Amino acid sequence: MCATMNSRIEGSVVRAAEALFALQRPDGSWPNRRPTAVLGTAGAVVALHLADPERSRDLVERGVRWLAGAQNADGGWGGVAGAPTQPVPTVVAASALHLLDPQASREPVRRATDLLDRQGGMRAFTDPGMAHMAATFLMLAGLGDIRGARRIPLELLMLPRRFWRARLSFRVAPFVAMAFVQARHSPPKGFQRLLSRPARSAGLRALAEVERGENDRGGYGGDNWLVAVVCIGLCCAGAPDALISEAVGYLRSNVHADGSWHIMQGLDLIGGSYIARGLADAGFAADPRLARARRWLRGCQQDEAFAIFDAPPGGWGWEGPRGWPNILDSANVLSALVAAGREGGGEDGAESLRRGLRWLESRQDRTGSWGTFVPDTTLANDGPCPYVTAQSVEVLLDGGASRQDPGIGKALDWLLAHQRADGTYEALWYRGLTPGTSMALVAFGRTGLAGHPVAVRAREALLDAQLADGSWGPGETGTPGDDASAGTVEETAWALRGLLACGVPADDPRLRRAAGWIVSAQQSDGLWKASPVCMHIRDLAYYVDGLIVNGLALKALGSYRAAAADGPFEKQRAS
Repeated sequence: MCATMNSRIEGSVVRAAEALFALQRPDGSWPNRRPTAVLGTAGAVVALHLADPERSRDLVERGVRWLAGAQNADGGWGGVAGAPTQPVPTVVAASALHLLDPQASREPVRRATDLLDRQGGMRAFTDPGMAHMAATFLMLAGLGDIRGARRIPLELLMLPRRFWRARLSFRVAPFVAMAFVQARHSPPKGFQRLLSRPARSAGLRALAEVERGENDRGGYGGDNWLVAVVCIGLCCAGAPDALISEAVGYLRSNVHADGSWHIMQGLDLIGGSYIARGLADAGFAADPRLARARRWLRGCQQDEAFAIFDAPPGGWGWEGPRGWPNILDSANVLSALVAAGREGGGEDGAESLRRGLRWLESRQDRTGSWGTFVPDTTLANDGPCPYVTAQSVEVLLDGGASRQDPGIGKALDWLLAHQRADGTYEALWYRGLTPGTSMALVAFGRTGLAGHPVAVRAREALLDAQLADGSWGPGETGTPGDDASAGTVEETAWALRGLLACGVPADDPRLRRAAGWIVSAQQSDGLWKASPVCMHIRDLAYYVDGLIVNGLALKALGSYRAAAADGPFEKQRAS
């Protein structure tokens, strides 16, 4: 690495570390601004209108005004304020405005429906679950009819969980809620009608069990959008007032002064794990402030089982010590913890790490892959996921697993067999093909498979996707709102680290341009600007995470400098 590039990267790393340590809280965590959600706001105002119309009238009115002001110039809405238009938030927001203020919202709703018609109407919804969700909101607003729609078999929940857990996975709560709405507006007939009462009871029991595992009463997944959907379903089912009031209380407690609701409760843990690993890779693994961050991460480890997912204790979720245990988030936290070494943090830290690694191993699919919530699920939005599988391989290797470990071997076999025809890999919870392809290259590089034909195809596909300025973006995903001509720090960092891991030398001009691009994208405050690369609803609603981008940038620059020096970074110091 030339002296000029070395100096630029050194300065970039130190500026970022100083900025991040200055933002760190006393407990070791970092604050992460939660994006304002179009879906959460639209769902919340409809739910409060149905469940708490008098007391929450002012909240509904403010939410309606916020939604109208958040409409994009093309007539649609993105998943979060200012994001490119996507079909699901457009349908939900337009339906909410028409339901709650039809006269004043006539023109915004017309613009939205015209846009949807130009995009193919309901045919644009390729996910059956989201198509039903969109149709439900249109029906609630009087803009559609769900009679004749495919029936949601709520009686499925009357069976033992082993018959439905893998099929429903994390969609248990919205499955129940949408079934309640459908039963209210399109009552079952014949034999299904005889089962409706016990099926309703089974649905309420499932919701109650999900809710018992949450951090806050009335919170489902720590997501205001999902809480709103459940609240609407409870109203349609005539559920006990206590259940409805808890959901209402949750929504009322989360409203912002401007009338909006945010996307999710717990982004601190996800982003903080990326920051902790990024700083470690950048040379700060032994810094006492990073040790404090690892203690905080360990304190968020779950010590109770989550029965609805059949998940044992030992994992992590995005909300903290309780909530939905998530394989991707757990792998991210473990990645930060193993960076300090297996004994990092003393015996308590070592035991927490061992429990977490065992938990991750226990969540592997029978085929060798990893999903996100429930092993061996048949739900496409959960898994199996190439990105999560590759990251789990890296984490387990960092934690001491051998390349010859049977679980590692099965995971690699699965990755080798599930490459797309164009050489790329998907990531279910990050947009486009750059993250998944990059992470697969990390796994191949770490296990001596960089020369395998599959790895070579992935490497060439990733190199071919590099933009002229040295960056990477989402590529040609075909998803509305994605700009294939513009690179992002996140996707460039993923790609740079993946290419280095699979053996592309640091002095390759393409990699030098990528590293230089990341450094040039650093802002005057020492941090990097986040882009909408995180999935809220797969391929339909993205969001921005303000911490992940900085962790990824530091990981990539750390990997680049280590590769250029043919060794790990020396210990760094930030003021």
